[in-house]
Amino acid sequence: MLLFLLSSGTAFSKGSTLPDEQLIKIFLPQSSVINSNEYRLGEISQIEGEDVLLLEKISKTVIGRSPLPGRKLTVTRSLILSRLRSQKINVKRFVFPGSESSSIQRAALKVTGKDIDQVVLKHIREANKNEDLKPRLLAKTRDIFLPRGQVSYVITSKGKYKKEGGYRNYEVEFSIDGEAVRIVTVRTYLKLYKEVFIARDTIRRNQIIEESDLLKVRKNVDRMPREYVTDKNQLIGKISNRTINPSEAISRNIISTPPLVKSGDRLQIVFDTPFLRLSAPGISMAKGRKGERIPVKNLDSKIVVFATVKTRNVVLVN
Repeated sequence: MLLFLLSSGTAFSKGSTLPDEQLIKIFLPQSSVINSNEYRLGEISQIEGEDVLLLEKISKTVIGRSPLPGRKLTVTRSLILSRLRSQKINVKRFVFPGSESSSIQRAALKVTGKDIDQVVLKHIREANKNEDLKPRLLAKTRDIFLPRGQVSYVITSKGKYKKEGGYRNYEVEFSIDGEAVRIVTVRTYLKLYKEVFIARDTIRRNQIIEESDLLKVRKNVDRMPREYVTDKNQLIGKISNRTINPSEAISRNIISTPPLVKSGDRLQIVFDTPFLRLSAPGISMAKGRKGERIPVKNLDSKIVVFATVKTRNVVLVN
């Protein structure tokens, strides 16, 4: 009986009882490299058999999605048979003479984290022409793997930043053949030095600031309020809204323009139109800066009206 079976035309492979000419043999290599998002049976195996139409059909059968670039996954015999069954194919005809599994890997282009960090730092320097800006990385970026193709990237600053320096996140969006595939975040800190003005000595509240009250120093401004002043002409002649301590940086929100008119000042109250101009002596009832409306008393009629400060001696009644 044994001799009869060995000499007959019936072939046995992995338990199959079909004749050899009806079998489809699938040879799985140890590993394969995939270029697309999906992989087909014909891309990860060598298929042999006499049914040409069936071979063409199964070679185009999608087995699954490819792993991420730089990653691997294992494809097993059971997964392949499951995909073939879903295509209404009789899987009893398939045998796996060699290995019953294979490792597949997505073809990838490696971009080092060091290269990503360098292009971000270069972008910061080119976008900020200030030579006193010193960017640094808060953490090293990891290497990434991208699909094969024409690589391009765009760098954008994320968030709403009111200060010139400080913590800043940048996103690097990589595209392959014009399609966005990966975003990498790079965390940085921008240290910015500028020459600012500080109080040489104590400047008291409502004191008029003179040039002798100021001292110009070079400071790291990324931790300072945005209102710091770098032009002394914006300070001289202003008054302090509060006491400014020695060596304190002077910002715009703690100074103001001194009033042109003080309470009790004598002035002219002017009513002016294209056809009529009247004036009367008056006295201010409150202090006021140019353009502000203050109460003034007409010394002739004793009537109090509101007028707009024009100069130190003139207010206008609309």
